[in-house]
Amino acid sequence: MREEIPEIFWELVKAKFERMPPNLRLVIGGGSLKKEEILRHIEKRDEVGELLVRMEIEYLKLIKEEAESYEEALNNIA
Repeated sequence: MREEIPEIFWELVKAKFERMPPNLRLVIGGGSLKKEEILRHIEKRDEVGELLVRMEIEYLKLIKEEAESYEEALNNIA
């Protein structure tokens, strides 16, 4: 069973895509999604919307890990 996605992540990802250019296209698997389609999937919270939110969560985790890695490296230099 998959862990439920907290509401804040749904809102965050929706807000991110709302601010993207109107000509945005996102390629997933063998197809592409227009901005309107992306937002619709997120709003419906269907399988594709969940995939998009989970991808964003993983992306944010990677950024956090990178920041921590750089911080550790800088602390070791000093």
